[in-house]
Amino acid sequence: MGKYTTTLLLLILVLSLALAGCSGKEPAASQITPNTTSGAVETAAPLEETPASLGRLEGGTYTNTYAGYGCELDSNWVYYGAEELQELPENIQEQLAGSELGDSLEGVNQIIDMEAENATDLTSFNVLYTKLGLEERLAYAVLGDEGIADSVLSQKKALNEAYTQAGIVLLSMEKREVTFLGQPRIAVWTEAFNAGIPQYALHLYDFTRGQYGVTLTLTSYVEDNTESLLDLFYAVS
Repeated sequence: MGKYTTTLLLLILVLSLALAGCSGKEPAASQITPNTTSGAVETAAPLEETPASLGRLEGGTYTNTYAGYGCELDSNWVYYGAEELQELPENIQEQLAGSELGDSLEGVNQIIDMEAENATDLTSFNVLYTKLGLEERLAYAVLGDEGIADSVLSQKKALNEAYTQAGIVLLSMEKREVTFLGQPRIAVWTEAFNAGIPQYALHLYDFTRGQYGVTLTLTSYVEDNTESLLDLFYAVS
């Protein structure tokens, strides 16, 4: 694994498709800017209830007050922060170029806040921010967890084609009830074969925080440890 793994590509595939169901296009000219020193995010958006902020990395501790959670990881984990994750590598850009999926990404304002990888357990997770317009925020508020999951599942055919383009065989895609931060949630779970290796991913969407939706994606290889990764997180305010 590395910081530009297929996991990152799949994260963006799922996010772009989910957002396409409700629009996914940037509604305003304001821009989110990472500040890896202070963790602050500058934005001129007038609709934001509270200032957004990126997560902070200090040693093995990740704290994200905007997303409302954090985790403390041991030395088996490697972190990558927002600043080094914003540029997609050329090989991923080439896979997306000219495709319907690639076109759907144009105009989408996203920030990859962090990625953490554990080469020992073959697991990883990512946190991604997506800019939301007023209409999108209202739509997602009505949909809730299950409605957003249904929106993703309704695009299963297109997602399967995207996986195929990336050389991955999608085996299963479904809603899954999980417990996160002590609360029942509904996530989107996928099972796939990546270069002959089983790959499992769990996607948790939270578009209620403000002008930026937050998606947590947890991925494991060989065996499905995605739900156990949820236990790494605790609530922060």
